[in-house]
Amino acid sequence: MIELAFHKQLRDFTLDVNLDVPPGMTVLFGPSGSGKSMTLACVAGLATPDDGRIAVNGRLFFDRENQINLPPQQRRVGYVMQDYLLFPHLTVAENIAFGLKQMRRQEKAETVQQALSLVGLSGCETLKPGELSGGQQQRVALARAIVIKPRLLLLDEPFSALDAPTRIRLRRDVLRIQNELQLPALFVTHDLAEAYLLADRIAVMANGRLLQSGSPSTIIHQPANLEVARMTGHSNFFDGIVVSRQANNSLIKIGNITLEAGVTAVAPAQPVSVVIRAERIFLIRKDRPTIPRPNQVQGRIIEEMSDGFYYTLFFQLDHPQRFRRGPHDLEIVVPAYVYERLQVAHDREWQLTIPQEAIILFKKE
Repeated sequence: MIELAFHKQLRDFTLDVNLDVPPGMTVLFGPSGSGKSMTLACVAGLATPDDGRIAVNGRLFFDRENQINLPPQQRRVGYVMQDYLLFPHLTVAENIAFGLKQMRRQEKAETVQQALSLVGLSGCETLKPGELSGGQQQRVALARAIVIKPRLLLLDEPFSALDAPTRIRLRRDVLRIQNELQLPALFVTHDLAEAYLLADRIAVMANGRLLQSGSPSTIIHQPANLEVARMTGHSNFFDGIVVSRQANNSLIKIGNITLEAGVTAVAPAQPVSVVIRAERIFLIRKDRPTIPRPNQVQGRIIEEMSDGFYYTLFFQLDHPQRFRRGPHDLEIVVPAYVYERLQVAHDREWQLTIPQEAIILFKKE
């Protein structure tokens, strides 16, 4: 267990971290400049908090009250950065062995070979960093981090400079290595897809504050507030009013439309902020029997965008049943195979259903 409870004054804000990190992969997710990398630097001993406490598996790294501040070499932390920081004049084996100062030559060679095998670079011992691809250089940096048998692995956006296929391979390798070695790990990224793929737990940060921590599913589907909802890719935001509430559901009004939503603690007649999840809005197939469906609306697709895997449809509801003024009311995300099967490219008029679970309510600030 990693215990982080410290703060540090930075130029633009105070970094205030209070987080217990369980075993497994914890991802610090947030925009650039939110304090994620500084958090790792404080854990590694490359930066010093102004106050607080840092402990890994019961061992104190930093405790201001008791005047404890272990130097980096005593913390035994594996640190992998975006910049590989390899020594260009040393071979791969020499780079990996750099931190093995007190080890005998034969033991050092065997340890390096084990690390090379673990990261998939056996046979590259005598090569120089300049002879390697970016992905191979990152594997050397990873081997150098794990060869010291660290208490904790820190990874600071290690794949951001690599091409997409290499990133995919290295993500899988990092998860495999972390699982094999049973290392607790802190991974920094501002890429939500990467965070979701890698994390056992995600900690969302912005402006030095921890906004929410939890499982990837919780962070995406149950954001703690509007800020987290925006950071995690939600796109349909509205102002609404609670019309009524029951034990199992509530009615809310957005613009001219009343929707059935889940349970809310907000009292009737009070304002709410509403998020409607774009991937949970469903087009109603026209070849199916006409039956009443919850929160059914109709309108037309006025624009679309695609990344080749998913389509984002910009949907305008029929007047006067509108959520808001403007060219479109909703963004809807559908997989490419659904788009093609329903022949959406040739049919722009649709009815939609918005399930209760697609609607997230927040008390109006």
